[in-house]
Amino acid sequence: MKISILLIAFCFYSGSLFCQEAVNKTAGNGMKEGKWVSRYPDGTLKYEGTFQHNKPVGDWRRYHENGKTKALMNYRSGSDRAFASLFDDEGKLYAKGVFEGTLRDSTWNFYSGELLVLTENYNHGKKEGCATGYNEAGKVIWAKIWKNDLLDGVAREYFPDGIQRSEITYLEGKRNGPAIFYRENGLKSMEGNFREDLSDGAWSIFDLEGKLKYQVKYKKGEILDGGKLDTLQINEFKQFDKIKGKIPEPKMNDSGRP
Repeated sequence: MKISILLIAFCFYSGSLFCQEAVNKTAGNGMKEGKWVSRYPDGTLKYEGTFQHNKPVGDWRRYHENGKTKALMNYRSGSDRAFASLFDDEGKLYAKGVFEGTLRDSTWNFYSGELLVLTENYNHGKKEGCATGYNEAGKVIWAKIWKNDLLDGVAREYFPDGIQRSEITYLEGKRNGPAIFYRENGLKSMEGNFREDLSDGAWSIFDLEGKLKYQVKYKKGEILDGGKLDTLQINEFKQFDKIKGKIPEPKMNDSGRP
């Protein structure tokens, strides 16, 4: 009986030792093979996953220094593509998408709690195609188009109730072309043109009923013939200038890559 117990204990110990020895191994050619783990200086697990011929395969998990999950990755065998779910330092999901190597690719969704707040498309790390932002009610608050990581096309913003707020044309990252701004009643408040990110040409301001109030001409962002306008009109145009800004970009967390 004692011999049997000793044999079982020896086998268990040998098996555990074998598993420990199988971690972080390289083949004769120096390529990583099998299970790999990494730890922070204090011993907390940093990441764990499996290599095959020096490439990550299958499921990988990365951790924050506080032990919370930082990223869940699933790698396709024979491919550099990985499906990823990224988490903040409290362990809450904030992004899901695809990596091509170390670069974001295809469609990415970003979250605040359980709410989807942003959808973007990427092509090998660069924003490409449609991007859409959402409010807490799930309604679109802006929609824009990217080309080669630059805004390019018509970008639209919306009020919380869904009424369009603005429509601005971009070219290679700068405001170029027509722009229209609306009031919450759906009527135009202002329209004009941009050239190289500056107001240029005739700009018009409309009253609450959508009727033209004033019109002024710009050249490279400067008002021309300002002497023809009274102080109230000039101040009103300056106030409207403040809402002509670019659509702000949300800040993103790091990629969570192992």
